[in-house]
Amino acid sequence: MKNKIILSSVTLLSAFILAACGNGEKKATETTAAPTTTTQTTTPGSSSGAKEISLADTQRIGNEKFGYINIPKDWVVRTTRSSKALEYLSPDKNNALIMDSNTKDTVKLGPNETFDAELLANRLYSSFGKHKNRTSIEGVKAIFAGGDAFLIKVTVKDGSTLYVWVFQKGDKVYTIIIQGSEDMIKSLRPVLEQSWGLDPNTPGK
Repeated sequence: MKNKIILSSVTLLSAFILAACGNGEKKATETTAAPTTTTQTTTPGSSSGAKEISLADTQRIGNEKFGYINIPKDWVVRTTRSSKALEYLSPDKNNALIMDSNTKDTVKLGPNETFDAELLANRLYSSFGKHKNRTSIEGVKAIFAGGDAFLIKVTVKDGSTLYVWVFQKGDKVYTIIIQGSEDMIKSLRPVLEQSWGLDPNTPGK
């Protein structure tokens, strides 16, 4: 049953990403609770149940559109026709990673809106905040791939946690989402933060 919940959640996450690219005219007044309201910088946490993941135990996945990132070797791509994002699942299907990116021409802007990472982070924060299965949500500033990012932390009723990083490189805004147990996320977080880059072969480059 939990596997089905995760799979449906992954599809739902893809819908959230698509919603963030929608017309901002109706959302302009709904994004006041922005991730930028908390200005702390987050660092990887530790937990008695979190195990360190070595870069040697990972595979590098991605493409020119989404960038490249390292994830556990045994995670596999999930093919779906309903999403333009790149999705990977752990073998037990209890953990998922989604990569997405947007350029200005793929996002509908409302009056006085500017295309940047903050705009898309605000829209995602608003969408997650309204979802009936959400139990908590927090938005903070963070460092991802050596640069500034917005991090949205969400917990949902099935007991899983989501970390959503939104950041900009050049003319693109990238979104990286990891969903699963808190311990798994804490274990994998340093690898994700340090390995994302535009080089298909070298982590962090």
